[in-house]
This record gives sequence, structure tokens and C-alpha cells, in this order.
Amino acid sequence: MNKVFLSGRITADVSRFGTDSKGGVMFTLVTSKPVIKDGKVQKDENGYTETYDQFHTVKAFGGLGKAIANNKHKGDKLLVTGEIRYSRNERDGKTYYNTEIVADEIEFI
Repeated sequence: MNKVFLSGRITADVSRFGTDSKGGVMFTLVTSKPVIKDGKVQKDENGYTETYDQFHTVKAFGGLGKAIANNKHKGDKLLVTGEIRYSRNERDGKTYYNTEIVADEIEFI
């Protein structure tokens, strides 16, 4: 089974790709968890919790993509359910590897 659940915030405005009938949207979602050392949550010099952040490329198609494009913006929080997809591209004699999440469901939080 290939299933992923992510809860995070959109890092930039949502971008559209393709045509209305065969396109979708793409955005980056940042997920965060606190840094824990010796059983304690670490704080920075200002007293804020230190976090370990990861950035995920998410794609959504059809009506789901339209709902995101029309209603969500940078900073909005989402819960994304989908699958991980890997791809490989060759350009200028170099091989590039990509990882993205293809959304099945998105909940607005």
C-alpha cells in the first residue's frame, strides 16, 4: 500500500498547470515537528520551539485541484491524503530524481 498523510501549511501561492479539463494544481506543503533532545523539546534563544521542517511537492487534479486553486493561499493549513510518486528525468546529460505527493483527499483546516 502506498498511502501518505500530511498536515502542514502551504508555502507559496498555488500554481496551475495544464488545461482546465486535463490539468491540476501544484503547491509546496511544509510539515514541522519539534526538535527533541534528551526527552525535552528544544527552544531557541527567543524561547520559540525549534522545529524540523520538511517540504513536500503536492499535486491535485480535477475538482480537488480547482477547490484548492480557488480557496487556498500561502499560509493556509491543510490535511493531505495521497500517494508518493517518484520520477526520473534526464536533462543535459544529468539524471534528476523527483518525489511528489499526488493528493486523493484534501481537508481544509
